[in-house]
Amino acid sequence: MRDESYCGVVSGETGPWLQGVRAVILAGMSRRAWFCSAIGVVAVWLSGACTKPRGAPPPPDARRPELKTQEQLAAERSARIRDGTVVPTSAPVILAGHRRAAPVRRPPAPITPTRGAIEAEILLVNEDQVTTAEILYPLREGLAEARRTQTERGFAEQAARWIRSEIQQEIGRLLVYREAMAALEERQQEVVEKVVERRLQEQITRDFGGSTARLDKHLQRYGLTMEQYRMRLRRSLVVSQYTREKLMPQAHVRRDELLAYYRENSARYCTPGTRELLVIEAPFERFLPEGTTWRLASEQVRARARLDAMRHIRRAHAALQDQPFAQVAREFSRGLHAENGGSWGQIGQPLQPPYDTVSKLIFEFDQGQCSAPLETPTGWYIVKCGKIQAEQRRSFGEVQEEIRQQLIEQQLNRLTARYIVGLAEKATISSPDQFIAAAVRRAASEPWSRPPARAQQRLLP
Repeated sequence: MRDESYCGVVSGETGPWLQGVRAVILAGMSRRAWFCSAIGVVAVWLSGACTKPRGAPPPPDARRPELKTQEQLAAERSARIRDGTVVPTSAPVILAGHRRAAPVRRPPAPITPTRGAIEAEILLVNEDQVTTAEILYPLREGLAEARRTQTERGFAEQAARWIRSEIQQEIGRLLVYREAMAALEERQQEVVEKVVERRLQEQITRDFGGSTARLDKHLQRYGLTMEQYRMRLRRSLVVSQYTREKLMPQAHVRRDELLAYYRENSARYCTPGTRELLVIEAPFERFLPEGTTWRLASEQVRARARLDAMRHIRRAHAALQDQPFAQVAREFSRGLHAENGGSWGQIGQPLQPPYDTVSKLIFEFDQGQCSAPLETPTGWYIVKCGKIQAEQRRSFGEVQEEIRQQLIEQQLNRLTARYIVGLAEKATISSPDQFIAAAVRRAASEPWSRPPARAQQRLLP
């Protein structure tokens, strides 16, 4: 009997009944004796070996596995980690088939123009475009001065700072302009166009002699078109009015702030005292032979001119004994203001050379006091102190409203700057570093490196 399993007993486990069977067989028992013994052994097995122990749990059902809670699994894992049977790793990964991943929202990729000189000089701001010429134009005067006074590296660093700041301001103005125009009705937009055209014609008349062609030539020199210039003027007017109406309710000035400003800046509301300068002049050069200059004249000719000037001023001084100063000045003075009776008008401080020595005397004189003939390196002079006007100080009540308007304008400027910068930070901008580099390169070339004409400095920034 090779199979030693019975009633679910696993092979290899020897109970009392198997030992009995083996003993009977080995002893050569009769079939009847063997049968009786076998029955006895089975009875023993049924009463002991095949009975389940009390209190033992039933065997688990293989078809229905026991599920453990998260707490039980976590406890088992912690115990295995402590025992060293499990090496801790990162948190379990949930497979995509068990849980659907939430969509990831990515910011839109910035618009990047392709490489090239033309694209690098264009900055995309949402749906608008800004060119390097538009950024550099309001900086033209400062750029020309910096190019003249700084090294190449210093100029590049300074230009980059100015350009970056101007870009931020221009972006903000673009966004404010879009916001403002969206709120205007068609009739209001027509009014804006009329104001823009009137301002443009005023500038053409004042700065370009009424010639549109001259303005167009000026703009071409800086890489701008007439339409771009008109748009800059339109944006400037619209943004200024819109931000003023939007931010004015936020501007408040208290009376104590007004008074503090008045006390800190009292000199601004004080008119200094002045004195009238009256001079009879006899410059040496005016007594040289006709066609001769002081630089080319010989020493003998110069000596003769000094002598003639001295005699002339003495005759004038003698005439003052019985004639008014203005009358004597008209007759004897060889200076610029002889026709005005020698009057230079009211001055609050001494004049620049060569009249510094002469003019500072009247601040030591009383009203109506006249000096004796006075020789200087350039000639002979007689000085008189005319009318003296005392210092005048405006009271706080007189300037209170003026200060209020000034402080409100300062607050509006700060509020507008913050508002514009805030909008600019939310804009989608393409390749600003490339644009700044292109603008710096262009700023170092003509015509930005040369100062603009005096009349053109008054144009719209």
